[in-house]
Amino acid sequence: MKQFFNFLFASCLGTMLAIGSLFFLFFVIGTSMSSTDTSIKKGSVLILELDSQIPEKTDNVQKQQFDLEPKRAIGVHRIKDLINKAKTDPNIEGIVYKPTLSAPGGMVKHSIIREALQSFKDSTDKFLYTYADFFTNSTYLMASPSDSIFVNPNGMLEIKGYAAMIPFFKDMLDRIGIKMNVFYAGNFKSATEPFRRNDMSPASKKQTREYLNENFNLYLEEVSEARGISKADIRSFVDEFNFENIDKAIDLNIIDKKAYWYEVEDGIRAKLNIKKGKKVNYVDLADYDSKTVIKKRKSKNRVAIIYAEGDILYDSDNRGVVSEVKYHEIFDKIRNDSKIKAVVLRVNSPGGSAFSSDVIWREMEELQSKGIPVIASFGDYAASGGYYIAAGADAIVSHPKTLTGSIGVFSILPNVTELFEEKMGIHFDTIKTSPHAISLTPFYDVSEKESSTLQGWTDRLYQKFLSRVADGRGMSVEEVHEVAQGRVWTGASALKNGLVDELGGLDRAIEIAVEKADLGNDYKLISFPVIKKDVFEQLLMDLQKTSTAKLRVPSLETQIMDKINGLKPYMRYKEPLARLPFSVQ
Repeated sequence: MKQFFNFLFASCLGTMLAIGSLFFLFFVIGTSMSSTDTSIKKGSVLILELDSQIPEKTDNVQKQQFDLEPKRAIGVHRIKDLINKAKTDPNIEGIVYKPTLSAPGGMVKHSIIREALQSFKDSTDKFLYTYADFFTNSTYLMASPSDSIFVNPNGMLEIKGYAAMIPFFKDMLDRIGIKMNVFYAGNFKSATEPFRRNDMSPASKKQTREYLNENFNLYLEEVSEARGISKADIRSFVDEFNFENIDKAIDLNIIDKKAYWYEVEDGIRAKLNIKKGKKVNYVDLADYDSKTVIKKRKSKNRVAIIYAEGDILYDSDNRGVVSEVKYHEIFDKIRNDSKIKAVVLRVNSPGGSAFSSDVIWREMEELQSKGIPVIASFGDYAASGGYYIAAGADAIVSHPKTLTGSIGVFSILPNVTELFEEKMGIHFDTIKTSPHAISLTPFYDVSEKESSTLQGWTDRLYQKFLSRVADGRGMSVEEVHEVAQGRVWTGASALKNGLVDELGGLDRAIEIAVEKADLGNDYKLISFPVIKKDVFEQLLMDLQKTSTAKLRVPSLETQIMDKINGLKPYMRYKEPLARLPFSVQ
């Protein structure tokens, strides 16, 4: 008995010590955080590096397993608000944009940031500088409003236009003994082509060439306006592909000057009227975000912004994805909140599960039946399932560069019979009570009945998709079919063919929602989903703030993993998908 009490005491003591240690750790972190200066020093310079993910809504990104360097992912609209805040912040003297090798986010996000920087330049006397070792299409676009653009004397200007390069897997799959059974509706629905062809179909080439040309023309217009250069001169420089020709870029006013960073800093010191060699007080975006409070409207009337961002996945509650389960909770909360007078659905999704897309579409219809106006706003993507969920909105506002449409459906079922039986020597035998008890499996050939069933299911979902769009857009099914068939459009072209109502950003969609709800100037904005950090993630982030150590994943490895992860939505379900076939970098 004495030994029992000794063990019990030792066990309790160990538990108490562990709990005590944990409380001590939280106390140390809390003390360090509470002692952190929460003010911006006078004479500060806001420095933008934009080297991490940029979602629509802050922190609405999928968590990576074993990520020992969790980092706040500041949303693009918050970045825009912070740049706007810097215009009137008496402690911010200027902005310096220091781009990394590539800019995260898509073409719409880059344009939103560029527009915010252009507004900063046009409405203040504060300086706006850009310094880079290397420029790409996207980083140069965001730099273009700058008072001065500096590049390292040994740097490069990799401004080379837009292109699409799509991998095709059919030959590889044939060699290893995998056959992909593909069922699709829509002549332009090219998502399945990498599994059934070795090159792009004429239809796919046509749509890809058109939206690349449209968006590159918009790119040239934006740069031309910002830099005062003719579009012809910019295009000529791009077509030469001499990315080391910095001198010609200076002659054309594409770049202002070659300089090393220390030389640019001397220029910043001159702007700040501080002595040469004295430290410049830089404030990075994350620090400025944590120390800046932007006043919100006060009102009992609310306009809810629902961010539908990421792949549309069935039965998922992960952050940074859209699912019928997770978003049902949001819609339910809105329906039961009498203070919410209007909804803006901000879509940045390439689509995904056709089932989940239809459920979310129905949720939007239910909101409208309660007298709540619903306005859709499009980001980088609002395609396939991403367009489906917005099709019934009272109005659709799209950015000109948005990739949208892709109204089509496809299903993929791999057949690994040859790989298992002939290559690996693995065989299956079965006993079944009914003819189709074992069906739609990758381990047997697809029967004629199964093939007919899958194609019929896919065709019926496509017809339902067409009818949803027709009802929402006030068009006939035949008219929708003409611009559907899986074809991808830019926002500008979608306006011409009736898939959207007007061009603009999130602010314009909010204006329309307010007008339809007749709120005047009496409203406040709230947003969904609510992003919550788990305790472990928050602990790591707090620890990271007290340390300068960083873990970085090599860029090439990251890109390879992104490509692999990009294939998962195609292989995850047996159900038909309504998804964009690519992402644009």
